[in-house]
Amino acid sequence: MTTGDGDAGGRLFPEDLDGVDPVAAVMLADACRSIAAYPDLVAVGALFTAVERVPDGWQVLCPCDPLPQGARELLADHLEDGCAPGDTAAEPLRRAAWRLRTEPHDELAAAGRRFRVIRIEQLVRTGPDGPEPPRPTDFDPRPGEGRPPGPRPYDRFGGGQATPDLATAELLCQLLDAAARAGTEPSESFLTPVQLAPAFTVAERSGGQWRPVGRLHDTPQQARDSLATYFRHVVPAIERPGEAELADYAEAATLMSGASRRNGIAVVGRRFRIVRLERLTLMGPDGPEPPRASDADPY
Repeated sequence: MTTGDGDAGGRLFPEDLDGVDPVAAVMLADACRSIAAYPDLVAVGALFTAVERVPDGWQVLCPCDPLPQGARELLADHLEDGCAPGDTAAEPLRRAAWRLRTEPHDELAAAGRRFRVIRIEQLVRTGPDGPEPPRPTDFDPRPGEGRPPGPRPYDRFGGGQATPDLATAELLCQLLDAAARAGTEPSESFLTPVQLAPAFTVAERSGGQWRPVGRLHDTPQQARDSLATYFRHVVPAIERPGEAELADYAEAATLMSGASRRNGIAVVGRRFRIVRLERLTLMGPDGPEPPRASDADPY
């Protein structure tokens, strides 16, 4: 099965699905369709977070930060939050937190636990009609549904050198090509890609380009809700349009916050889209890639 004559989707879709997990197969097919529809990959900058080595891999502990030192300080906060007042057994964790705030440590061990600050690549797929919106297989609860109980599966990833699926391997090839053009190639020690959960943001078409206009969100619905909030509260208070335009913005807010799961809207001559950001970390024999020397770090 192919999606076209020689396109990326045709190369990646497996010919034999016997023994393949059906959910994984659907997600792979969705990824292949995306590669065909949005063939170009744009690196939009690295983020950093902290992880802990656990028996079956690495556990993400903190939100992401655009700077390595920000991730270190978030890890320090996490360690201190886990220390009960007067608990002398937690003293190694307190000392580790102090070291993270005063020295540029990307790896440390404390109280029998191992922590690392890691680098996450952010990438956006684009095609003839602009950046990629959310995919049908992305986790996207309706308003009020929340998350299912239990840990999020993408908060933890394996510690081995497993072979990536074909879509992830294709993503790595495109990433390496982009890095080579920019002169930011990763070390050869870290060349096994592991995909993490995607993020979502709002972009506006302006001056012939799509520009992000909001923060990152875990789900498409959170991004839609943020756009609806902008239409309902920010536009009236800051931009102060006329009554007719206010009514248009109010209608747009209702459409974006409803159950229709819209991923784009045009209002008052402006065009907005919910955009999907792919995220991956590169693994080596000893775990995920730490910050690079070339990464901006204000420590």
